[in-house]
Amino acid sequence: MLAGETACLGAAFIWAFSVGLYRGPIQAHGARTINLAKCLIAAIFFAATVALTAGAGPFRGASSPDLLLIAASGLVGLTLGDSALFASVGALGPYRALLLQTLAPVFTVLMAVAALGESFPAGKWAGMAVTLSGIALVLAPHSGGGGAAGRSLPRWSARGISLGVLGALGQAGGVLLAKAGMATVPFLPASFLRLSAATAGLIVLGVFDGRLKKAAGLARSVPDRRRVLGAAFLGSYIGILLMMAGISLAPAAVAAVLLSTTPVFALAFDVARGKERLTLRAAGGTLLAIAGVALISVV
Repeated sequence: MLAGETACLGAAFIWAFSVGLYRGPIQAHGARTINLAKCLIAAIFFAATVALTAGAGPFRGASSPDLLLIAASGLVGLTLGDSALFASVGALGPYRALLLQTLAPVFTVLMAVAALGESFPAGKWAGMAVTLSGIALVLAPHSGGGGAAGRSLPRWSARGISLGVLGALGQAGGVLLAKAGMATVPFLPASFLRLSAATAGLIVLGVFDGRLKKAAGLARSVPDRRRVLGAAFLGSYIGILLMMAGISLAPAAVAAVLLSTTPVFALAFDVARGKERLTLRAAGGTLLAIAGVALISVV
């Protein structure tokens, strides 16, 4: 009866879990290397799914501008956005990096205002302020016992926060480009094209700056290779399928709010692993950020 809502929560849970799996490989091999592996693995899974379900028909029926927009969304949202997110995970840990991703709806609204001249009710602007307040409550420098989290990662890192903000900005831009291009391209082929474009973009960057050779280190590390394979399958394949099922079955505003609960699960996972302490500040700031997303989505 609540299949859509359950699918959205399942997607948020899987994303939080999979990002936690990436943390060690990111610190060992670099954010871009892990992002390349993730995009390549997920592209292969989506290629198989498209081949088994629709074949090449959707691509032949799509317009060239729409295909270009979707490819561009992969470069912006995945090549740029996810590389920045993964680097933020390496600097701040999964919970704080994912909390910064609640800025994506804020950037989406600002982009719509700047690029399309859209006007929004006061409730959306209030939601943006609430989201920013929640993030600031968690990430602002403060004293206090850090426990394992304080020993392993800084609670405040200008670099980590900047990368997280860049990741949210890339996600927002990627979503807007993908939505514009999906007028003639169904979801599954669009996902394959986005991931393929992102993979190509990461390979080109790696060739130019010499970082592509780091992929050999990942290939030689059996434990890290297995973790990345599992995380990519769960987060970038199963998670995306659950997200689309949730969006199609649940009211749009409800789906948007439930999909934004990833930081809640990430906080729970990090507390269970001893990487974070469950404090009133962390819990309150996370709930405030999600409440802001709710206002942006519903109003």
